[in-house]
Amino acid sequence: MSRVSLIVVAILSLLVGSLVWWFFTTHERYEKVIQLGYAGEAATNKFYAAELFLEKFNMQIESLPSILELKEMPSKNDVLFIPTKRYDIGADRVAELLDWVKQGGHLIVLARYSHSEKKSKDELFNELGVTTDQSYDASPFLDLILDESEDKEESQDEAEKMPDDESDKEDRDLNDRWTRAVVNIPVNDQIEDKKVAFLSSRWMDNEGRYEPSWEVKGKNGSHLIEFQIEDGWVTLLSEIDFLTNRNLKKNDHAAFLHTLVHINNSDRKLWIIRNDDNPSLLSILLDKYYPAVLAFIAFVLIWLWYASRRFGPIARDPERVRRSMSEHIVSTGHYQWRNKNRNELLASVQKALHEQIVQTRPLWVRLPDKELAEKLAKLAGLEQEKVYQAITSKSVEKELEFAATIEVFSTIRKKL
Repeated sequence: MSRVSLIVVAILSLLVGSLVWWFFTTHERYEKVIQLGYAGEAATNKFYAAELFLEKFNMQIESLPSILELKEMPSKNDVLFIPTKRYDIGADRVAELLDWVKQGGHLIVLARYSHSEKKSKDELFNELGVTTDQSYDASPFLDLILDESEDKEESQDEAEKMPDDESDKEDRDLNDRWTRAVVNIPVNDQIEDKKVAFLSSRWMDNEGRYEPSWEVKGKNGSHLIEFQIEDGWVTLLSEIDFLTNRNLKKNDHAAFLHTLVHINNSDRKLWIIRNDDNPSLLSILLDKYYPAVLAFIAFVLIWLWYASRRFGPIARDPERVRRSMSEHIVSTGHYQWRNKNRNELLASVQKALHEQIVQTRPLWVRLPDKELAEKLAKLAGLEQEKVYQAITSKSVEKELEFAATIEVFSTIRKKL
C-alpha cells in the first residue's frame, strides 16, 4: 500500500471514530412503553370490562352485537341493557319493550341527542314523556373525540407511571378536558354515595305522567331517571361513556354499574345490545349535516329556476339543407350498376332519347337506325359510327364503355 493510501485510510478512520464517539457521548438509550390499544374481544366490545366485572358476581351475561340477534324477548325477570342510540328500534319495537317491562323486565337505555335540533326525536322517550337537551357549548363531535381518544388515553395512563398523581389526572380528564361533572349519588340509606362522572352539558327532563322512583340530578337537569311501570323498571341515562372499558375503573363507576342493573340473584340474566344497525344515509345527513343539505336543496331550486328562464324570442330551428337531385340520380345509378342492372340503365337512357326525339323531331322517329344515326351525328357533331352504336347497342360490360355511351347520349340531347 502506498504512502498516500495509508494517509487517506488514517483520515477516514479518524473521522469515523470521531463520529462514533460523538454519537455515544450525546445520545443515551432509553425504553418507552407504547400501548397498541385493546385487542381481542375488547377491541370490538367497549363494554367488555363491564361484562367481566359483573360475571365476578355470578351474573349471567348475554352479549349481542345487534338487537336483530334478539329473536325473542328475554325472560320477564331479566335485565335488557341497550347502551346505543337505538336507530334500529321503531315504534312497534318500543311498544314490545314496554309490554315486556310491564311484565317485570328491567330496561336500561341511553338518551339520544340531535345536533340539528335542541330536542331529540326518540320513540321511547316520547312515550315516557322524557325530553333530552344539551347546552350550546356541547361539541357535536364529542362522541367522536371520546371514541378516538379511548385507546390513546389508556396508553398514556399506563405508560406514564405516576401513581401519586393518578387520581388527580383522572379528575382533570373527567372535569377539565371534557367538562364532565362528578356527582355524588345517594342510592339509598344502606349504600354509600357513589362518585360517577356525567357529561354536564347533556341532561334529561321528565315531563311525562310517570313519577321517577330514582333520579340523579345535575346542575342543568337529570342524568339518570328510573321509572317503575307496573311490575318492571325503565332506567334512562343521559350518557354511558363512564361504563366503557377505559372509564369503568375510575371513580365508583364499577360499583355504580352493579347498583344500576339491580341484579341480586343468579336467576336473573343481563342482556347487552352492543351496537346499532347502521342508520340510513338520509337520516345521518339530516341529523348532522342538515345545513349542507339545505344549501344543496337551495342550490338545486335556484338552478332549476335559472334554467327555466329565457331572454328574448325563441331561436328558430335551422332549416335542413336539401340535397341535390343529381346526387340521388348518381346514387341510384351506382346502386343499379353494382347489382348487375347495366342493360336496364342503357335501355332507360335510350328510351329517354327516343321520347325527346318524338317531342322535338317527330318525323325522325320512323327513320331507319342508320339514317337516324346520320342525322343525329350531323346535329351533334359526332361520329356517325359512335352514334349508331349507342342507339342500337343492347348491352354494355365495361364501365368506361358505358360512360362513353352516356356521354354520346348527353351531347345529342343537348342539341335536340
